[in-house]
Amino acid sequence: MIAALVNLTPGVGRTMLAVNLAGELALQGRRVVVLDVDGVSGTGDWIARRRANALPALFDSATIAGTQLRHGLGGFAASFDHVVIDTPSRSPAALRAVLPAAETALIPIQADRTSLGRCAATMQLVIEALAMEPAPTASLVLSKVPDGLWVKPGSEATVLGLRLPVSAAVIRHRQAFADSMDTGLLVPELEMAGQAEADIRHLVSETFGLATAPVAD
Repeated sequence: MIAALVNLTPGVGRTMLAVNLAGELALQGRRVVVLDVDGVSGTGDWIARRRANALPALFDSATIAGTQLRHGLGGFAASFDHVVIDTPSRSPAALRAVLPAAETALIPIQADRTSLGRCAATMQLVIEALAMEPAPTASLVLSKVPDGLWVKPGSEATVLGLRLPVSAAVIRHRQAFADSMDTGLLVPELEMAGQAEADIRHLVSETFGLATAPVAD
């Protein structure tokens, strides 16, 4: 599957989700590559921190120009079980290139009205992509969510008349996610079988249709 993390708003957790989703898939025995669009998506910085700690890569990574996505993804899709695309903020051009190439788009967003409003431009680009052939799937992923909020499966969010489904998997406000970005470690490496890892596993299961138990080769 080709999955893209998209949101024009900075600081919503695109890179954190991209690397931790890829890491979880890799730990389940899948061959995964993370693509950093235009080299400004944030994945490269995280990988550099990981290398500084002399940690194994677990998954492959590469930088790809937005203009090359449509033609360049074929080779990655043929070589890997899953391709995870980390997109830059404030770049509508990058999203216009990524969305037609992705099979699913995940839109990390904080669970408040202000964040939803800021997401309108991103949602508009996603809605446009959903009208194309072949159309990707898309969902909002609530991130940095305080404990106590529960999302009913099948929930939707509407902004300025634009409606998208909300993932039942919620990424809550947990210190392990911040530490992951600061250290280049995956959340299970920071806190084995912790709550942050459970959040990531839930999103992997919902997005990629995989069981949460490790998969044998």
